[in-house]
Amino acid sequence: MSAALTYSLDRRPEAEAIRALYAAAPLRRPIHDPERIRRMFDGSNVVISAWDGERLVGLLRGWTDFVYDGYICDLAVHPAHQKAGVGRRLLELAQGLDEGIQWVLQAAPLARDYYARVGWQKIENGWKMDRAGWRPGPYEAYQAEHADLAAKA
Repeated sequence: MSAALTYSLDRRPEAEAIRALYAAAPLRRPIHDPERIRRMFDGSNVVISAWDGERLVGLLRGWTDFVYDGYICDLAVHPAHQKAGVGRRLLELAQGLDEGIQWVLQAAPLARDYYARVGWQKIENGWKMDRAGWRPGPYEAYQAEHADLAAKA
């Protein structure tokens, strides 16, 4: 890990780097489908990345109207950089886009406690409709299936 990470609001990582980071994080996303990963990012208007030199080590993906509402879709940090403030900084950069934006997110089971620690409030007034199609299964199986890809992150 280098001494100084850089953060970018306009540098969009390549799909392969995203897939490797998601596998390492582990953030269960359809990393078996590089085209779907590319489309996920093409459709997002907020992409904030953290870099250790040329290596992608953190990533936030979301949507906002840049005035009132925002949704954090993904927050991934490489395990070697977790507990170093990378995720917190990515969230701060999103919050800095406009003070009037109220951000919401759906936390992965492994990350639920993290958001409370960094000052987010739990909400009870949300609803969801499960997606049709791909379902990732248990974390352990997902990690085992993608261990080779995670090693590339």
